[in-house]
Amino acid sequence: MTLTEQEKRARRLKTNLFLLALGYLLFAFVTLHISNAFINIEIVDLESINKATENAFQHMQNKPIFIPTKQSLKHLLFFSVFYFVMVAYYLTTRKKFMAGKEHGSAQWASKNEIKQLIDENDDKNVIFTQTERMSLDTRKTGKNLNMLIVGSPGTGKTRYFAKPNILQANTSFVITDPKGELLRDTACFLIEKGYRLKVFNLIEMEYSDGYNPFEYIKQERDVLIVIDVLIKNTTPEESKSYDPFWEKAEIAFLQALMFFIWYELPKNEQNFATMLELLRKAEIREDEEDYESDLDLIFKQLAREKPDHIALKQYAIFKQAAGKTAKSILISAGVRLSVFNIQALADLTSHDTLELETLGDEKTALFVIISDSISTFNFLVTMMYTQLFHTLYHAADFKYEGRLPYHVRFILDEFANIGQIPEFDKLVGTMRSREVSVSIIIQNIAQLSNLYENSWETIIGNCDSLLFLGGKDWNTLEYISKALGEETIDAVVYNKTKEPRWQFSTSINYDILARELMKPDELGRMPNSDCVLLIRGLNPFYSKKFKLESHKNYKYLYDSSDRYYFDYRNVRGVKSYKRGEFASEPWFEHEDDFFREKSLTGDHAKMQHLTRRLLKVDKK
Repeated sequence: MTLTEQEKRARRLKTNLFLLALGYLLFAFVTLHISNAFINIEIVDLESINKATENAFQHMQNKPIFIPTKQSLKHLLFFSVFYFVMVAYYLTTRKKFMAGKEHGSAQWASKNEIKQLIDENDDKNVIFTQTERMSLDTRKTGKNLNMLIVGSPGTGKTRYFAKPNILQANTSFVITDPKGELLRDTACFLIEKGYRLKVFNLIEMEYSDGYNPFEYIKQERDVLIVIDVLIKNTTPEESKSYDPFWEKAEIAFLQALMFFIWYELPKNEQNFATMLELLRKAEIREDEEDYESDLDLIFKQLAREKPDHIALKQYAIFKQAAGKTAKSILISAGVRLSVFNIQALADLTSHDTLELETLGDEKTALFVIISDSISTFNFLVTMMYTQLFHTLYHAADFKYEGRLPYHVRFILDEFANIGQIPEFDKLVGTMRSREVSVSIIIQNIAQLSNLYENSWETIIGNCDSLLFLGGKDWNTLEYISKALGEETIDAVVYNKTKEPRWQFSTSINYDILARELMKPDELGRMPNSDCVLLIRGLNPFYSKKFKLESHKNYKYLYDSSDRYYFDYRNVRGVKSYKRGEFASEPWFEHEDDFFREKSLTGDHAKMQHLTRRLLKVDKK
């Protein structure tokens, strides 16, 4: 077993103390016997000294244990002081030589170093490379399962990392899947393994499971989190330097709407489309300060019935803005929510079938399909991930006494496209004990530092593993090179000096130098089949990327056979898989059911009547 540096120092200290004690016992033994032999010398000459020395060694052999005299003990005390003075002198003046490590001790790990982390049952491992794996049991390994995977396009982040780990089928999965490639290629296999499939599809929304953020609001704090995610991920970068007053007032207004919907409207009306309908009822007339809009009347009636309502408090903050300012705030909020005018998005968020709270209860695979070129709807992905993390934390802490029954693993491909998850650095640092982990897949370090400007180093620090698949971004290459460390190498310097009369003298000098284990340019030239793996507490590994074809379950991938092609457009939430072939089920048994459903979906015309009925608003 490989020891940590602290354990090595503790072991060396124990050894040194033992040797010091043993040395003193031997010193005291010899001193007492010699002192006993020299006490009776009357005339000090060479002959008497030799005889006393001979008597001392005979005394050691014949009578090793004896009762020393007072004079012998005095001699021992005197020489003991001398002994410890010499030991102290040695300890304070000795040099610390590290032969071969003067400038650094970095070295490539051997194949045996990873063995301590590998589970004997290969199905219970996560896959890094062709030769390196790590057990899912974090209590056994002492390492978390958070990973950072870095590789430029074409280095095989999906083929060499994502797919092999999905084929392990040993956890629940939450998979960011740009373009739906992983769903298409692996879903049939996962169904065969007994997985429930969930699909959150923001490219073809009509084929997505429903996701309603209101479904996961359990307390008032959750409303604040949802609005925070909405604001941060729908505010253009160039607008973030403006006066924060506008943003704070808009936040208060949106919180007021959400609190009102969550507390006062029935379950089937709690969604973002309803929120947009309420926003449309707000109106500001700059030339009429006393004008009351439909939304003002709704909150006025609420004030009569529930004067301490939190929605009223937030609405009052918004109403402090002057007419022109308030109008600008309304426009900003309207633009922010305008995406919910798209019927497909309104339908998707009007109900919930993702059942995020169940991901740790049984093996489930949630595929999150997003566009890798258009980020318009990605704020909703960020919102879903934020609520999912908090939902899993709550389930682990209050339902399962700290640990989920099934480990939930996030494979976050194209992580930079997801958006900014609030306090993600803290989540990464606390999820290990709850059986949750993240695999963050990025193209270069800059993507992470741009997204999490103040916490990207903390996020990397909370990932015990870093897999570099290749790339040419210089900052990334320098970062990996520094992380690998420096080694000490020998150098030979030849000097040739020309002397008079065409004579030459040659000298050879030897030196030791520091050198990076791999320089940035060497990392940039690394063959596409190779990779570098860093695991906390171990030497770095230079290995071959995992060969997907070598996995025992490769035959169940669409890569292997067309029969495992998964067509999510032709199946419902409940899916069947029989005899190696996928049996699809139609969305609706009859076309009439389909058109009837479509005609009812998204009909919010009754909203005005509903609010009047609930709050008894008299427009007169």
